[in-house]
Amino acid sequence: MTLRQALERYGVALAVVLGLVVALIVLPGNTTTGTTQVGQAGAAPGSGRSVSPGAPTGSAGGALGATGGGPAGSGAGPLASGGGGSAGTGGVGTAAGPTGAAPAAPGGAAVTWGVGPHCRPDGRQIGVSYAMPPCVQWNSKDNGGATGTGVSRSKIVVVRYIPQIDPGTRAILQSAQLSDPPATVARAYQALTRYGNLHYETYGRQVVMVDFNASGPVTSDENSRADAIAIAGNIKPFAVIDGDPAQGAPLTFVRELAVRNIPCFCSTSYPSDIYTSMPPIVFSPLPTLTEYAQNSAEYVCKHLAGHNVEYAGLGVSGPRKFGLVYVTGQNEVAFPEDEEAKPLAEKYFGQCGIHFAKEIGYSYDPGRNPTDVTNLIAQLKAAGVTTVVPFWDPLYPILITQEATRQAFFPEWIITGTGLSDTTTAGRLYDQQQWQHAFGTSPLWITWATVSKSAGYREYHWARPQDAPGSEGVLINIYRSRIAELFTAVQMAGPDLDQATLSAGAFAYPRTGGTPARPLLYRTRQYPTAIKDFSEVFYNVNASGPDERGDNGKGMITRADGGKRYQIGQWYTGPPHVFGSAPAPVTVTDDPPGGGDWPTDSNPGSYPASQACLDCS
Repeated sequence: MTLRQALERYGVALAVVLGLVVALIVLPGNTTTGTTQVGQAGAAPGSGRSVSPGAPTGSAGGALGATGGGPAGSGAGPLASGGGGSAGTGGVGTAAGPTGAAPAAPGGAAVTWGVGPHCRPDGRQIGVSYAMPPCVQWNSKDNGGATGTGVSRSKIVVVRYIPQIDPGTRAILQSAQLSDPPATVARAYQALTRYGNLHYETYGRQVVMVDFNASGPVTSDENSRADAIAIAGNIKPFAVIDGDPAQGAPLTFVRELAVRNIPCFCSTSYPSDIYTSMPPIVFSPLPTLTEYAQNSAEYVCKHLAGHNVEYAGLGVSGPRKFGLVYVTGQNEVAFPEDEEAKPLAEKYFGQCGIHFAKEIGYSYDPGRNPTDVTNLIAQLKAAGVTTVVPFWDPLYPILITQEATRQAFFPEWIITGTGLSDTTTAGRLYDQQQWQHAFGTSPLWITWATVSKSAGYREYHWARPQDAPGSEGVLINIYRSRIAELFTAVQMAGPDLDQATLSAGAFAYPRTGGTPARPLLYRTRQYPTAIKDFSEVFYNVNASGPDERGDNGKGMITRADGGKRYQIGQWYTGPPHVFGSAPAPVTVTDDPPGGGDWPTDSNPGSYPASQACLDCS
């Protein structure tokens, strides 16, 4: 079977792979209240400068997340209890930079946090998303001019890197409504960038996007390396951002940028040690692969280990026997970030004595011989596996679950959150006889039932009110994700902007969220991606409703306990709260427990088309 034939045969499945591979990785936009405290003076990594902002104050209440510290080595400050609504002070995560210095909240004497002309009642910058950074009073109108590479007195140059997508694949994605034409994607980025320039504090500078088209496929290290070198040498930008989530930037490209001190808002869930091997200028909202392994292992150890099978299908019974399935790369090209799933799973599941009866790695390649999938299921079945722990891509679960049913093998499937297996969109594509036995953990959150209430939709139409509904594109909330990360870090960096203060600003973003519709967000050097908590999920094959794109259908990812979220070390002990025993199950809603998005568009003012940024003259 050729790749093109596979595209034609598995069009919808592959559309999920390419069109939703970073689905839902937005800095979440659901809340009604929440305040923070930014503090701690220190040195930005590698900068040699002292940075010390003021601190916003206020009632922490229930919006600031769960009690307890961050992961080991986080250095995170104390946080008010998320459940009781009591007052308290937030803290900021700190992390060692390349020189050993600890990034702290930047800004300097020119900036005062928690007050200013664009401040919401909760102490955040005016904007649609609850996760807006703390508002700021910029006391001096002199931003220092050309403070860093790609930075001038009036502009911040950011490259929008556009990976290659085969035209046939693009057509299939669009026909399945899982991608947008390039012109729509470009328009969405332009609109969201305008929204960012006029809602976040950029200190008199306009963020300007410069497009750069990839010279080769993501599997080509040579092309990826050449692209990074060309961007660094010819454009000399301040940062690089994913330009089309239908195909993310490869690790080789990200590494080449990092060694040239160019921040990249373009990674997705690398293992923790890959992030720490690079300077702290590589960002992603979703957790690291290490955290996926830690959470799923803690969940299994506390709820399933040492007990008989309870949620499998016909023919699978007795004491649980675990099997591991993991992706190793693409088209026979090994990706080190994928291959680490095996040692990570062995390490963390082994902490409670779980040793996998069978471990099977596979390379993502829809054109390969289907006997590979046949052999995978046959090996799991022959080893007596009752419970499968997968760290996989979005396509192969479709083929694997179909083959499992063909071989009359109905194990428990542990949702680890990888490969979109924790989404309704992907779950509906899997064999439903298999996926009715799926449950586990997810870093995602309760999403909206009506897409027009989402942050990306509202931000786009604020910037382009003349456009009709639908013009924003089907993946508008994915396009928004990187742009929100970028502008948040720029605001937190303060007016003295360079790559070092941007890093300090990203790590100084205060702990935010921790309730069902608001993941707990902060960064540490060990775990430099944003989301730090997970919820318990299961697939309800009989439930109906809209998926993450708003398409109605049957089968829904469901969250237990009203969507309650857990940090590493906080999972409860005892039988899992899934399927018929799940208390307060919830799927999607426009009124989630604890509140939804900021209730109004919070327009800070009307601006003429010539207005370049919030404080641009």
